[in-house]
Amino acid sequence: MIILKILLWILLAILGIIIVVCVIPADVDFSYIDGKMKYKVKIWFFDLMDSSKEGFLDKRKRKKAEKSQKKKEPADESELPEEYFDVYDDIGDEAESPEETASAEETADVISEEAAADAPAADEKPSKKEKKKKHKHKNKVTEESDDWDDDADDEPKKSLGEKLEKLGNIWLAAKNPANMIFKGFKFRNFYIDFIIANEDAYKCAVNYGRYTTLIYNGIAQLSRLFTIRFKTVDIQPGFGLDKGRWDTSFSVSFRLGTAVIAGIWFLITYLFRVLIPKKLKNHKMKKAAAVQK
Repeated sequence: MIILKILLWILLAILGIIIVVCVIPADVDFSYIDGKMKYKVKIWFFDLMDSSKEGFLDKRKRKKAEKSQKKKEPADESELPEEYFDVYDDIGDEAESPEETASAEETADVISEEAAADAPAADEKPSKKEKKKKHKHKNKVTEESDDWDDDADDEPKKSLGEKLEKLGNIWLAAKNPANMIFKGFKFRNFYIDFIIANEDAYKCAVNYGRYTTLIYNGIAQLSRLFTIRFKTVDIQPGFGLDKGRWDTSFSVSFRLGTAVIAGIWFLITYLFRVLIPKKLKNHKMKKAAAVQK
């Protein structure tokens, strides 16, 4: 009983951790103002990454780099004992005598001759018995594979239309869960302050028209996909100015639980809309074919 209670408490603790991870959002703060980019990635109040390299992951990488650098650095010769240099000099001064080198060459020749004698000739062909054994082994392998591949033989190769139909069914099952994931990205305090500048008034007006069309259409598309709350959207022409301004900032948050729920939704939809009806249809077709036979 005590072991079961311990296991139950462990399972409850794991479930609690999973629920907390799914509920707590991950936040990203991004800003590009006056040509300086800043970002911060955090989970709740816990900073993971930072543009100032003061986040948890940044500090961890820094510590790993310092440890690896310390391992690569060679030890100072002044710290080594004198015995180390004496042994090293003795090993370097030792050299093999000519008699030892000659005996080593003779033993190497004898070993190579024995290996050549023991190795089978490359031109020898396999005997008939070996060929029969190989043929029997191949037959056994093919028979076993046929036993396992009955379903593969029964099912014909899918045509292009069937493949497209399958992709369409997957898209229908994944459409709503994908929208749920996209809407799970919540943008807050979206700030846009642009000045489209050019010294030539005509070019400035043309560029202003192009950029405003692209930016507002992009904002409309992003608003359809994601949940966005704007703080300021200000786009102005800068007639006679040499340099424009492209300041933007936003905060985005996302919960892992949203992706988990969307994945479960997709699996249930695909199971009841595509997989089970297809299996029932194939079963009915097989029954009809068996009755006709």
